[in-house]
Amino acid sequence: MEKALNSLLMPVLYLIGLGAGPLFAASPQTPFEVSGGTQTPRYAETVQWCAELAAQSDLLHFTSFGKSPHGRVLPLLIADRDGRFTPAQHTGRKDRTVVMIQACIHAGESCGKDAGMILLRDLAASGDSAGLLDNLTILFIPIFNVDGHERFGPYNRINQNGPQEMGWRVTSRNLNLNRDYLKADAPEMRSWLELYLAWLPEFFIDIHSTDGADYQYAITYSLEIHGNMDKGLTEWTRTYQNHLHEVMAADGFPIAPYVSFREWHDPRSGMNAWSAWPRFSTGYTAIQNRPGLLIETHMLKDYPTRVEASRVMVLQTLEWLKTEGPRLRKLVRSADAFTASADFRASAFPVQFRCTDQSTPFEFLGVAYEKVTSEVTGGDWMLFSDQPEIFQLEYYDHLVPEVEVSVPEAYIVPPQWTEIIQRLDAHGVIVSRLAEPTELGIATFRLNDPEWNSRPYEGHHPVNYTVEPLNETRVFPAGSVVVDLAQRSARVAVHLLDPRAPDSLAKWGFFDSIFERAEYVESYVIEQMIQDMLVDNPGLKRELEERKTADPEFAADPWAIRNWFYARTPYYDQRLGIYPVGRLEDRKVMIGLPVIDQDSVSNEKKSEIPRR
Repeated sequence: MEKALNSLLMPVLYLIGLGAGPLFAASPQTPFEVSGGTQTPRYAETVQWCAELAAQSDLLHFTSFGKSPHGRVLPLLIADRDGRFTPAQHTGRKDRTVVMIQACIHAGESCGKDAGMILLRDLAASGDSAGLLDNLTILFIPIFNVDGHERFGPYNRINQNGPQEMGWRVTSRNLNLNRDYLKADAPEMRSWLELYLAWLPEFFIDIHSTDGADYQYAITYSLEIHGNMDKGLTEWTRTYQNHLHEVMAADGFPIAPYVSFREWHDPRSGMNAWSAWPRFSTGYTAIQNRPGLLIETHMLKDYPTRVEASRVMVLQTLEWLKTEGPRLRKLVRSADAFTASADFRASAFPVQFRCTDQSTPFEFLGVAYEKVTSEVTGGDWMLFSDQPEIFQLEYYDHLVPEVEVSVPEAYIVPPQWTEIIQRLDAHGVIVSRLAEPTELGIATFRLNDPEWNSRPYEGHHPVNYTVEPLNETRVFPAGSVVVDLAQRSARVAVHLLDPRAPDSLAKWGFFDSIFERAEYVESYVIEQMIQDMLVDNPGLKRELEERKTADPEFAADPWAIRNWFYARTPYYDQRLGIYPVGRLEDRKVMIGLPVIDQDSVSNEKKSEIPRR
């Protein structure tokens, strides 16, 4: 492990050694500050600055947590008063709340990077005079999307007011990392997951700059308070939210929830709340039983204002956690225990939510605007002025479950579905394997009427289908993976493996081959069979006529009619569309299962650092 880490850091050490002496003296200015607030540093300058800062402070440690496809290290700055800079040193301890702060997942939205550098510089320079590290350990990722960051230029954010140049939104593979948390396609995300699972931070902060309408707020936010977290964590987060509104207003930065108008750009239409799917950062940490804060600075405010607003919100959050961290840690442990319990598996689990028409009055600090019809495009657009205006809006913040699923005692995944098994491992889901072929009665689904997105989305063509419950007896081969849901990662496993969940691997297309027919029929065979089928089953003619009447396109397609008959023969693939993952509903069945390797299933060498 140490040799591998040194290999990753070689480019960093080389950069630091380029100069004749130290990059800076004590209490250095950040590159952002040196520029007068007009510029954000490039990747190499950021890494060098962070490494040199850590070298000058016993409170800080600079390291990395992986490599990008272009070979750049993923930088990580750790702050801890006692020099406990590895998760192993925190395992089993209860005296620190671990906070992960992340910037530049969208590398053009760089204010979190500069805010974090200032904040940690101030912490180190003061010797942590505020005592934040008495109760906190801080993990700071200044740049997550390192390859996208180096697609650097002045024209990367058309809606954004500074800095002069910035990185690009997506990775070198054109993937949006903030859509990748659950499907985990990107190598950068696999590295992030390993880091996250090693530390399991109790609180997470993800810093962005928003697009959208104009308004007075320099900064808005999103918190998961609408049902996708344990009740105790949700109540704690609501209390934190109320506190955040108070202290940010007192600091000169009034805040509002994430701005999502019911009609795009139109404040008078009202605002919608939302519950983040686990493809997003805070939606993902929610199903790991850990709250997350999404920060969205307002892209039209000048860059120094956005950096300062980010710094203040992060600092106020750390101050809150310094006191409230012990209670949060207790609630996290309670949520983990509940998720692993029989009570969780006995209750309906909501995996998707929707807004109702119930709303709360909200005073929105907007700006005056008018709707204009373009003479060129013919479309309507909002012309915002520089005059502040307060709108009395309806905030549609009452969400209810749209999709609820029952949670089985376990899932069982046949061994040929290697990509699925690899993702279970990447998310830290504990599994075992069948030691021998085993016949089991299971519940599963037939997925009918699949329809794929016509355009690619995040490297996939997501698929929608209808779900038909199915019970059957099936022989599972040796090596099949058993996912016992009596574990703290059960919420993650359900979102991955239940095909009704909106970000399930089935929805992303990882099971697309189950929809493909492998055997076909020739016309000269089925046409003769049709005559016999109509004689043997006169009711088929009535069914056929009803189908033709209901679907003229079907009625005009000879092959559609032939396949309709083919599907009613014993030659048709009876396994078509059957979801291969089984559900074990009775815990008694699991007692006698011949299983081995009650641990992570990856054959690759895992980190020597134990998970907390």
